[in-house]
Amino acid sequence: MNVLILGHEEDCRDYIDYAAERGFDVRFLAPPRLAGIDRADWQRTVADSARDTLDLSDVDDVVSFHDGYQIQLELLRTELGLPARDIDTLLSLTDKTLFKAHPAIRDHITRHIELSPSLRAPEALALVTEAGLRFPLVLKPSNGFYSAGVVKVDDPAGFAKALIQTKRVCTVLKESTGKSVLLAEEYLDGKEYAVDGMISGGRVLPLQLHRKLPDLVGPLFHEIAYLTEPFDEEKGARFKALLDTVVPALGLDESPFHAEFRFDGEGRLYILEIAPRLCGGGTTTYQQLSICTGMDAYDLLHRLGREPLEPRATHHRVALEFDAPIERSGFLRNTARAVEVCRKNDVTTVLLHRQDGQFVLAPPLNFETVLTAYFSRETREDAEALLDILLTDCVIETEVEKQS
Repeated sequence: MNVLILGHEEDCRDYIDYAAERGFDVRFLAPPRLAGIDRADWQRTVADSARDTLDLSDVDDVVSFHDGYQIQLELLRTELGLPARDIDTLLSLTDKTLFKAHPAIRDHITRHIELSPSLRAPEALALVTEAGLRFPLVLKPSNGFYSAGVVKVDDPAGFAKALIQTKRVCTVLKESTGKSVLLAEEYLDGKEYAVDGMISGGRVLPLQLHRKLPDLVGPLFHEIAYLTEPFDEEKGARFKALLDTVVPALGLDESPFHAEFRFDGEGRLYILEIAPRLCGGGTTTYQQLSICTGMDAYDLLHRLGREPLEPRATHHRVALEFDAPIERSGFLRNTARAVEVCRKNDVTTVLLHRQDGQFVLAPPLNFETVLTAYFSRETREDAEALLDILLTDCVIETEVEKQS
């Protein structure tokens, strides 16, 4: 099979290994930005750019694990006559302002307002007060990912500092993906979960449930670990009911999805986002689903829109994804030691995305991970005990000045 990936090779190492094992031919393309281009010209712009770079005549499938390339993905799939999703639906799912404004979502989200990045802190705080939003708040970019720029603000005194941090990320996002505004929303003080799955023939098929650990309570929201189990229809009934309500109304079909949820202090369930893609650059969904159920997420992705999916688990285990945290920005050092810690704890797969000597940013400004490791355990208790070990021993070190 000949697969075209919209994205960059260095961000798709997991899929590259998967494809090599199966004899797939994989090519990469960074599609053009669509900001400032009339919508009527989008498809032609993307198709012309692709044809200027490579021969599309023998492409069997086009995929992307990149948040910012989902629109270009469907435009190119349409151009090539491949099964494609609705563009308006994707637009509403890839921008948090459009998502939160959708009629199907309004009753299932926390109170919020939009803020222009051009506002000074006193002006922005005045708008928050005028809207009647209660502290603590969360500030975030409207089209961010990987929790970059997401900051909790406990009281008005901390608002200005948090605003600056989020503004920095908005500036980067505007340069790379177009318009980005700030969202200020009331903080929900319950636990956070995520569900991965597929939508096939109008049916929502949840496949796995992630619990985010340690509990995300702020001030930053970098996700260190996913404790993942096969989706249980009974235990996950509230998640499934909410997805069955909103997904058809959103118009999403023949698509993977990664949905994030959070409870409030009274146990009410809210939706944070529904992303129309596999989780974690594809790697999280693939690795975790394989460990937990034996199912092949990449295979399911390639079959979407071509045949009805009937996924079946071959076993039930618990998976732990560990995304080694970085305490401060700097040049990487001693990454081999962190890899060795993972191996000593029977890692299933460990991916070192960045090398010693490279400069990396710490939360809330980071857009990338350095080391991601996947572990298989028999019980939730075993996985939680392993996380305690990794948080102590698997440390990613940085230094302010690069050593010669």
